[in-house]
Amino acid sequence: MRSVVPSSSRGAFAQIARLQKEGRRSVLVTPLWSAGSVPLSFQSKLILRDDGSIMGTVGGGPLEAKVLVAAREAIGGAEARVLDFELSQSEAVEGGMICGGRCMVLVEPVAPDREADVFAAIARAEEAGEPVVVITLLASEAKPRKLALTADGKLLGEADPSIASALREGAERALAAQRPEIVEEPVRAHFDPLLPRPGAYIFGGGHVALPVAHLADLVGFRVVVIDDRAEFASRERFPRADDVVVAPVADAFRRLGVGDDGYVVTVTRGHAMDEEVAAEALRTPARYIGMIGSKRKVSAVLERLRKRGFSESDLARIHAPIGIDIHSETVEEIAVSIVAEMIAVRRGRP
Repeated sequence: MRSVVPSSSRGAFAQIARLQKEGRRSVLVTPLWSAGSVPLSFQSKLILRDDGSIMGTVGGGPLEAKVLVAAREAIGGAEARVLDFELSQSEAVEGGMICGGRCMVLVEPVAPDREADVFAAIARAEEAGEPVVVITLLASEAKPRKLALTADGKLLGEADPSIASALREGAERALAAQRPEIVEEPVRAHFDPLLPRPGAYIFGGGHVALPVAHLADLVGFRVVVIDDRAEFASRERFPRADDVVVAPVADAFRRLGVGDDGYVVTVTRGHAMDEEVAAEALRTPARYIGMIGSKRKVSAVLERLRKRGFSESDLARIHAPIGIDIHSETVEEIAVSIVAEMIAVRRGRP
């Protein structure tokens, strides 16, 4: 499965489940619909906790300022609100946009006892890296109901049996499209797929890997750093990595099981190891394979891969030299170019 989860929404439901378990209240803000130019991502979430602290964002600027006013009004109540915002030309300019736009945002208070089993199930899926579709029934905007379709096909929450099949179909459709959807029939409902973070497998724990790992984590990748030298592949060097693996290249690939949502970044210490990583990566369905190096080095590695039996269509999968050409010079700029290319592939850009 190809997957996208922006970091701004990561852990939102796990946070709500923890707050409910502690007997605390919160407000969940979810974008439902937008048109024109608004600083909003459909997959972003904002949580206002009962102590006034905030987690996440729905885009910032004047839109978020208005959302926070509504969220603070809702924190002590029981009724949700669907807010319809229209950003004027002046507000758009203030927010750094060229023109204005419209959007709808759901602001819903979450009490400790509100559908806690559903929120807990969503949180478990989120933390386990399993896909789950959050379903919000909006027939009564003041009191929306939460359901969820889990990876094993279970529909959790209270749903009228007459619409359960339609809800399941809507959830599966949103999951396949990998983007939220709002429908009006047979009941007004919002389907919000939460997908596992795609894996960024960074081979080589040297100086380039450090900022690549940091940036990849920041933009929503699950980061794994691999090196056969323990002093380079360590938690001390990569504290934000989800996993650090000390192993030879072939052993690491056997252990990792890179799938079609995998992004392989080759920034090792030498040509021979880069070649081994590329060869192993080409035997997987990895969505992205990038290899660092000069054009001369890349040409030499590709020629050796041809001699090993890899076809031109195989070699065309390798992004080399790695990264978008932004005339980068420093290690940090190189990392920006690499992660930018990964984002472009993730978003389906050529």
